[in-house]
Amino acid sequence: MSLRNSPHVSKQESGRAVAHQSHSYMAWIWQILYILYSLEVGLFLIFLPWLRIWESNYLLYLFPEMQPIVENSFLKGAVLGLGIVNILIGIQEVIEFKREIKNRFSK
Repeated sequence: MSLRNSPHVSKQESGRAVAHQSHSYMAWIWQILYILYSLEVGLFLIFLPWLRIWESNYLLYLFPEMQPIVENSFLKGAVLGLGIVNILIGIQEVIEFKREIKNRFSK
């Protein structure tokens, strides 16, 4: 018997339960999107400094004095490091998400 059809539950309480459930699904979707975003940005930042587009793009044509800075290996390493941090954030979020799912379904 669902919560909606229970004779002991008022319409207001039933509406709250449905609203809470839909909020829970939206939070779940946003959490998955955040995980995907973190992993995608991480991969992008790991590989971007080593691709050709990093050294030959429209911004560098407009500001050629930035070329030595952009080609600096230390800057490329820093961007790669930010990518690794984003990947680690994504992995940590996946672990938290799994823990939350396990706790929710074990009750």
